[in-house]
Amino acid sequence: MQTLIGLPILIFALMFQMAVLSQMTLLQASADLVMVVVASWIIQERVKTVWPWAVMAAILVGFVSELPMWGYLSGYVLFAGLGLVLKRRVWRAPLLALFTMVFFGTLLLQGMMFVILRFLGAVIDPLQAFNLVILPGVLLNLLLAIPVNSLIREVAIWFSPEEAEG
Repeated sequence: MQTLIGLPILIFALMFQMAVLSQMTLLQASADLVMVVVASWIIQERVKTVWPWAVMAAILVGFVSELPMWGYLSGYVLFAGLGLVLKRRVWRAPLLALFTMVFFGTLLLQGMMFVILRFLGAVIDPLQAFNLVILPGVLLNLLLAIPVNSLIREVAIWFSPEEAEG
């Protein structure tokens, strides 16, 4: 059930990201709501289905992006692996794990997309990309982290009730 609920949540997050958040930019960056949703899902205690959410998010974002699908698949799978490691290491402080995941996840995904664009022949100044896209993107994603986490926590509680003690 946890895997099935992921698809409508991620589709809604992607639609909201494309329709609303893409219009709210800081310098030349916009927030990555799908990545923040996946990060919030990964750090939840009761969640067991991390990899399907990461793959679904990568496929959905890959469909609407002009960048190659393999870039998003590899990025989101690495991001999910990072999240699982952080969840085990920082298990007593989930908000710290969330902020760390969002910070490094944004750097990872945006950095990978920068490298892919350079590989495909785009002429992009690395310093400008870092200052105008990556750093403001980190800030916007961190601002979204707490409200998104509270919503995703409720969904995780609702769709993975504690087992009754008998």
